[in-house]
Amino acid sequence: MLPVAAALALSGCTTGSEEADEHYIKLSDAVCTFTEDGGEAQIIEVRANPEWSFESGASWLKVSAGEGSTLEVSVDPNADGERNAEITLQAGEATASIRVYQLGARGLSARYRLLEQLNSAVMSPSGRYVGGFYTDVLGENGFQYTAVVIDLETDKWHEFGPYPETLFGFTEAEVVTDQGVLYISDSTNGGCVAFDLDGTYTVPKSIAGYGPLVMQSSSVDGSVMVGYTEGTPYGCMYGPVKVVDGEVKPLPLPEEGNFRNEEWWAGILARGMSADGSVVYGTSWENYDYGMAYWDKDGNVDWVGSDLRTVTTVQRPNPLDGTLYDYNIVNGMICWANQTQISPNGTWIAGTYRTEEYDKENDEVLQANYPAFFNTETKTTTVFDEYAGCVAMGVTDDGLGLIGIQGMGVNSGFIVDLASKTKVDDMLPWIRSEFGIIISEGAIHYLTPDRQKVFGAKLRYEQNGAVTTLYWYVAPALNN
Repeated sequence: MLPVAAALALSGCTTGSEEADEHYIKLSDAVCTFTEDGGEAQIIEVRANPEWSFESGASWLKVSAGEGSTLEVSVDPNADGERNAEITLQAGEATASIRVYQLGARGLSARYRLLEQLNSAVMSPSGRYVGGFYTDVLGENGFQYTAVVIDLETDKWHEFGPYPETLFGFTEAEVVTDQGVLYISDSTNGGCVAFDLDGTYTVPKSIAGYGPLVMQSSSVDGSVMVGYTEGTPYGCMYGPVKVVDGEVKPLPLPEEGNFRNEEWWAGILARGMSADGSVVYGTSWENYDYGMAYWDKDGNVDWVGSDLRTVTTVQRPNPLDGTLYDYNIVNGMICWANQTQISPNGTWIAGTYRTEEYDKENDEVLQANYPAFFNTETKTTTVFDEYAGCVAMGVTDDGLGLIGIQGMGVNSGFIVDLASKTKVDDMLPWIRSEFGIIISEGAIHYLTPDRQKVFGAKLRYEQNGAVTTLYWYVAPALNN
């Protein structure tokens, strides 16, 4: 069941028993796409209880009751830009919606899709697929989950499920490969579960004797993946791993210790990698430091931003007895839990350069953050210190950097040129200039290597104070 806010008061049909307590709406399709000339009408099967009604969200969107329990959907010809609207349905307390897209005039070369239905989503390395999942209420206190893989060449949704939370507890879409395999983290069983395009699901095998495995990133050909496992050969809580042709191999940790040069205890999570799988980066998970490490093409490990990294020992008072103890403050690169902060060829890694200063009088460590980009070939870091408080989110092979503006999350940003250290444009005007698509809000999280597809998200602020992330993508227009 898909929540919508619109009020419904039009034609009514019934396909379920009036005496049944359960109110529901089940649709054969939740998305329709039409060409600019309108094309043929599309038929959508509706199963609902009790009597259901429907309403069109636009004058150009024609909806009528078809034969049996169906809706007949058609559109007027479109001489302008791409447009979309919703058909809303209601059956008792159950609501649902059908999103309808219509391409614009042939002069437009791209399309925009807002994935309001998905709780979490990711794009494959070359942009062939977007994968994610959505959640429905099951009974009074339970949930069920449906995995989704969207083929961007056709806009076709492959849906698998729903699965009750006693079987899987989906928490985050981690990675979808260019072969259409979707990995979702699973709170019910630990680790993650993988879904093929035919609906077959499997649990990736971990290292013998260690905990569940969570995949985080894939090479373009799908032969190499990286992620992390619970329990490691190093005795840490988590350990980075590289999976080559199905064989799981631990990645080494920096020898000097964790981000603060202390003894390891939590470990590192491998997050992302270059398109060929040769360069990998990850996040240390200790003391909420989020220190950023990387493994080069030869497998050697070092800290991202090593040219600017400094570790200074200060003495802080123990709050229990006032005795002094050594504490290391660090200037170095950190990153958020994102799998797309490396350029496709592995030359650039995007992150945040964080500086620390010890305030002895108040016993506080003062931190400042700056978006920064590390070149793995020259081992040098480019810091945009004029954008304090912002974060570097991604980077292209030719040095276009994505910088996000932080608030209660990242909902806007801009693009910079690393060679000249200048701002190119704000993110959404850049999309309008490059693709002819107008997007009202949000930030770019990933550009495909050919720059033909964009993956991003926007924030929705709920009345109860919660913040929901809504994902979207821009891709070339369909050739229907």
